[in-house]
Amino acid sequence: MKVEELASELFVGCPRYLTQERFAELTGLKEQQQMLTRWIDEGILPTRRFGRHRLINMQVLLQRLDQAKGTQG
Repeated sequence: MKVEELASELFVGCPRYLTQERFAELTGLKEQQQMLTRWIDEGILPTRRFGRHRLINMQVLLQRLDQAKGTQG
């Protein structure tokens, strides 16, 4: 699965920041934790640090998904 294949509808009403675990639950990728960690480490999933916690920045991700949709068609 590619990040661009994630449907932004999955995240309607979600908070601005999600833990990797919650993101995995919402996307159905609970069994793909290594892939999510790789996406985070490579900067594919935008994150923000709060102290020792690294959270997925949903606002930036949704902007990227919308841009990807706009360039596809």
